[in-house]
Amino acid sequence: MNLDLRADRRFIRTGYRSNRYLLVDITAPTSRREPTREPLNSAFVLDRSGSMAGAKIDLARQAIDVSIGALGDRDRFAVVAYDDRVDVVAPSRPATPEARRDAREALSRIDARGSTNLFEGWMRGCGEVATHRDGGAAGTGMHRVLLMSDGLANIGVTDREELVGHAGELFRRGVATWTFGFGSDFDEDLMERMAVAGGGQSFYVESPQQIRDYVTNAVGEALDVVARDVELHITAPEGVLVEPLSLFRSHRRDDATIVELGDLVSGQQLRLVLTVNFPFGHAGVPVAIRVGLRDRDGVLDASPRVVDWEYAEGRANDGQPRDRAVDREVARLYAARARKEAAMLNKHGDYAAAQGALHGVARRIRGYAGDDPGLGALVSDLQGEQLQLSAPMAPAALKEMHYRSSYAQRGRDVEGRARKGEPLR
Repeated sequence: MNLDLRADRRFIRTGYRSNRYLLVDITAPTSRREPTREPLNSAFVLDRSGSMAGAKIDLARQAIDVSIGALGDRDRFAVVAYDDRVDVVAPSRPATPEARRDAREALSRIDARGSTNLFEGWMRGCGEVATHRDGGAAGTGMHRVLLMSDGLANIGVTDREELVGHAGELFRRGVATWTFGFGSDFDEDLMERMAVAGGGQSFYVESPQQIRDYVTNAVGEALDVVARDVELHITAPEGVLVEPLSLFRSHRRDDATIVELGDLVSGQQLRLVLTVNFPFGHAGVPVAIRVGLRDRDGVLDASPRVVDWEYAEGRANDGQPRDRAVDREVARLYAARARKEAAMLNKHGDYAAAQGALHGVARRIRGYAGDDPGLGALVSDLQGEQLQLSAPMAPAALKEMHYRSSYAQRGRDVEGRARKGEPLR
C-alpha cells in the first residue's frame, strides 16, 4: 500500500487566510482472491417502465444474468423489477447453480411497462440486502444495491433531497447504492448524488450496447475489493481547515477531518486533492498536518505522513516555486466542476451563464499556467467548449459532459472505471 503526498507550495501568507492544495496519491494492495475475499450480498434493481422496451431491457437482463454468473457460492443476490408496481423477481439467496438457473428463468419474464416508482423499487432491493447483512454496518461481507433506470422518478417519493438522504442513511447502516443511468432521459444529478451519498459510484450508459459492460464491470469491482470503507484521516492544528476538492464526502470526527473514499479494488490507483485553508500567522512559524489511511478491516499498512508549511511574508510567497503536478490536478478538478455546472446551465437554457462558468475557470488557470503545456492545453479545451455551450446541446452530450466531470472528480478514468496499472502524473 502506497500513500504519497505533494503540496503545491511550501510557504503560506501571514496577513490573511490562504489556501494551499495537497495532492494525495493512493495505490491499493493486490487482490485477496477467493476464498479470502469478503462475500458480496447484492441486489439488482431494474427499471422496467415503458421507456425501457426493446434493446435496453433485453441487454439489462443479459447484464444481470452474466453478473450473477460471476458470483461464488458464498455470495448472495436478489433481483427486483419496478415500474408503477414492484416485484421481487428473485428473492435473496446464495448464488448456487440452482439459484442462478431460477433467476435466469425469472429474468426472461420481465417486460417493459408502466411508470417509474424508483423509490419503492430501490427500497425493496435495499430490504433484500439488509435482511442478510450479518452484524450490521461493521459486519462481514459487502452489501450493495445496483439501481438501473432510464427515466425520472415520477411515482412515489420523487423529491431529490429525500432520496439522497435515504441513500446516506442506508450507507450508514451498511448498504451501499450504485446507480446506472441508461440513455438520455434520466436525472443525472439525482443518480450521481444518490451514489455519492450512498457510498457507491454512478455511471452513464449512453447506448444499450454498453449496458452489459458497465453492469458486469461494477460487479467485477465488487469481487476485486481489497479494502473496505477506506477513510483518509487528517489532523490539523486549530484554525486550519481541510476539505476535499475532489468529489468525496467528508465529516469531522474526534478532532479530525475524515474523507470517505469507499472500497478500493486490487491495485487501484486513486488520486484526490485536499484544500487546506490556513489562518493568520507569523513569519517563520511552521504548521503541519498529519494524513493517514484507515479501513474497516485494518488491511492497509501505509504509515501516516506529515506535511508541513511555513508562514512567510509576501515576497517569499510570491517568488516560491510551484509543484506543477499539483497545479495540473487542481486545475483539472476546477475545470471538471465548471463543466458540470455549465452542462446543467445549458440544460436549463441559460447559455450565457454556461459559457461564463467555463470562461471564469479558464481565466483563473491561465493566471498561473505560465509555459506549462498541460495547463495551456486545458485552457484551450475550455475555450473551445464555450462555443458548444452557446446554443442548446443534445441531452446525450450534456450527460457525457456531466459524467466525465464526475469521473474526474472521483479519481476514475473517462468511463468511470477504477484506475489500475497506469502511472500517476
